[in-house]
Amino acid sequence: MDDLANVIVSMRVVSIPYNFNIPNRGNIDFGGGRHLKRMYFFLSSVLGTVLSLSGLFAAAHPSTAQAQTVQKDYENHPNRAAIEYVVKNKLMWLYPDGNFRPEQPVTQADLVAGLVNVKGLTVGSPVPGFPANHWAKVYYERAKKDGILDNVSINPNKVLNREEAGLLMNNAWKNLRQSYNKTRQSYAEVAVSSGWLPPKSGKFSNGVQTTLYDALSNVSRAEESVALTVLHRDILGIREGEKIASQIHQSFRISGGYLSGVIPTVKGYSVHLLARFKNGKGLSLKSGEVMLNVSQISYLELSVQRTGEAVPLALYNYLKLPSLERVNIR
Repeated sequence: MDDLANVIVSMRVVSIPYNFNIPNRGNIDFGGGRHLKRMYFFLSSVLGTVLSLSGLFAAAHPSTAQAQTVQKDYENHPNRAAIEYVVKNKLMWLYPDGNFRPEQPVTQADLVAGLVNVKGLTVGSPVPGFPANHWAKVYYERAKKDGILDNVSINPNKVLNREEAGLLMNNAWKNLRQSYNKTRQSYAEVAVSSGWLPPKSGKFSNGVQTTLYDALSNVSRAEESVALTVLHRDILGIREGEKIASQIHQSFRISGGYLSGVIPTVKGYSVHLLARFKNGKGLSLKSGEVMLNVSQISYLELSVQRTGEAVPLALYNYLKLPSLERVNIR
């Protein structure tokens, strides 16, 4: 910067003498053509120097240039797809530096917030004693209303082990699938068998050694991203499956002793209407119009699944025909 200032000062002291009060100005000699040429070349060189120096001062700040080339810390991570999924769907977040910190341990508040986001919960109830200014307060209130915090000791800043994380995940899903609405001995085992957490050798919380269901080690943010991806995909499927099942249910009519309705063909989904007859035989209908003699039917079972998958997204029994009352058994 000092060099640039010196150049500017030099430019200020260069001037061409000219006296506007001298008569006969046309006959004045200012030093001849050679003097003007020397002045031209001097000013040209000064201007070139100033432009060169200004280019140096206008260069990008090193920290700015470096920030543009920082590699995200999850680009080569085995769980990159899950990380990108949760960020895209706003289930988890990137830190201000653009990194995810995949191996950072998960706190209770982190997982509670993620599960609330997965389920899209918007209604809450007060959590007695919860810190008033904590960032996760609204998430805890919504989680409490939904039952996610059942049998959970509230400690938002606690780093979770796999057993504790498994309990929260199980609580989040117990009002969506009957298989999770049960008393469990090990929630880490449930989490692994459900595909939420990867299998790891270790110990249960009661000290029993196991080769698959480590309950005591921490859960990383990358592992949380996998769990939330599985859960979010499941809840989206459940919602779509319920729409399909409701469409079929609304098409059912009983008239003249016969049940009629329509089973649609839906891309990506498999629909089954199983009719179990009183003689012990059964009939599986997958698409098209339905026409069944109600007096011959013991019960109906309607299921909706993703094509190629066995886990039902919607599952209903009709046990009181000719009444069309249905029972959700998913």
